[in-house]
Amino acid sequence: MMSAVIFVGFNNGFSAMAIGPFFFAPMVLAVIAGVIVLLAGCAVLTRRVSPQFDRWPWLVMLIVIASARLGFVIRHWDSFLAEPWRIFYVWQGGFDIGWAIAAAVASLVLLQGWRLRAFGAALLAGAGALMVALALLVPGPLAQPLPAIALSGLDGRLHDLKALGGQKVVINLWATWCGPCRREMPMLEQAARQNPEVRFLFVNQGESAATIEKYLQEENLQMGEWIRLDPDSSMSAQFRARGLPTTLFFNDNALRRTQVGEISREVLSEKLDGL
Repeated sequence: MMSAVIFVGFNNGFSAMAIGPFFFAPMVLAVIAGVIVLLAGCAVLTRRVSPQFDRWPWLVMLIVIASARLGFVIRHWDSFLAEPWRIFYVWQGGFDIGWAIAAAVASLVLLQGWRLRAFGAALLAGAGALMVALALLVPGPLAQPLPAIALSGLDGRLHDLKALGGQKVVINLWATWCGPCRREMPMLEQAARQNPEVRFLFVNQGESAATIEKYLQEENLQMGEWIRLDPDSSMSAQFRARGLPTTLFFNDNALRRTQVGEISREVLSEKLDGL
């Protein structure tokens, strides 16, 4: 029997939900709550108003998800054009809220009759209001400064993180055993080279220099200068990172944004623009 552990926390601006070994971004809590309200409301309306509400919520969710993803892909079409199969990598995030709202409203045409559409509109409005309320309640990352610690590079030299306080800094917490970390690493190496105005650091959690060097050699990654060793996983502890990879975005010596889980090139670009 597979055991599942669900954790929800709001420490240091992080909220995370884990089911077994999988971790989800904070906003998924609001989405799940909205879906539950939609399904529960449609179950009641199916019994008391019309059987049309039996299948309608599933169609709504399919249309909304597909439309939100489509809007995001269109906005970043130049990026997806080189690797179109990544359009389906929805686990990396990347949805357009405007397209989602438009699709939800458009889905009302699936209901026959103004009376049923009025019920559907009220239900969608209620679910949407709940999601917005929960989203506003979920705290963003506290503007913590860069930690006052010195981490060793692969060459054994110590590097003081506080010395980067006046720069734009992206810190990726990762490990060689982490599948999502390995998938995103080539893209992150490329991003580090294409954005010299941003200081990228890849802080390995709990592994030895020999293990890291072997991995970089096997994967032909030329990023040893940006690697930092954190043998005690102190960064994960300080920022309450509940899973790997976790990416932290700093500007003016303050944490501005976070990304829990694998990140896509497009989402990374948006977060860098936000700095």
